[in-house]
Amino acid sequence: MEMFASTLTTLLFERYKNHWYLDNPTKGQGFRCIRLNHLQAKDPLLDQACSASNVDFHSLGLPKEMTIWVDPFDVCCRYGEKNPAFTVAHFTGQENDHDVSQGIRQAVEKAASSSSSSSDYHSCTSSDEDSTTREPKSIPTVSNPNSIYQCSEPFPLWTQYSRRRCFVPDGIQPNPAAAYYLHYKGYKACRPSLPFSCPRVDRYHWVSSSR
Repeated sequence: MEMFASTLTTLLFERYKNHWYLDNPTKGQGFRCIRLNHLQAKDPLLDQACSASNVDFHSLGLPKEMTIWVDPFDVCCRYGEKNPAFTVAHFTGQENDHDVSQGIRQAVEKAASSSSSSSDYHSCTSSDEDSTTREPKSIPTVSNPNSIYQCSEPFPLWTQYSRRRCFVPDGIQPNPAAAYYLHYKGYKACRPSLPFSCPRVDRYHWVSSSR
């Protein structure tokens, strides 16, 4: 890993030397960035350093989403896309290597623990929501006994027209097909609409039998 760290330092220096501004540390910050996400599973510099030092990239144990900003006096990191960034190391020019290494280790451990807790929380919340959505939803019922939607039996069928005999003059033999047609046309089954519970009476419905 020491060879990997040395190789990565050299690569970062070569890449950032023309984008390093001591008087304005935030300038060029977007370029001095190591990024891992679903669109870029391996950062080119990290992958190059692993290949040069014979280190397996997956052995680094990096998260799937991570952003590292390398500035002249600060190194900041963010786990995930929505978590807040934290300072990995801050330089004033008077630190020794031991203090820097210890500070980096503490910052990374703190960020890893907080990220794990956040992941567990979101996982539990997601599981609760899934279990909630799987519960069957009860169908609301109408409790008003006078409601028009309360019916215990199907509505009866009745004929719209009364059964009447076909008028045939004396001496004429009726056509059986025509009689069947008239008999069929004289009946039309219908069902009342929901607001009514009894057939509708039409006062012009009946025809005088003396016709």
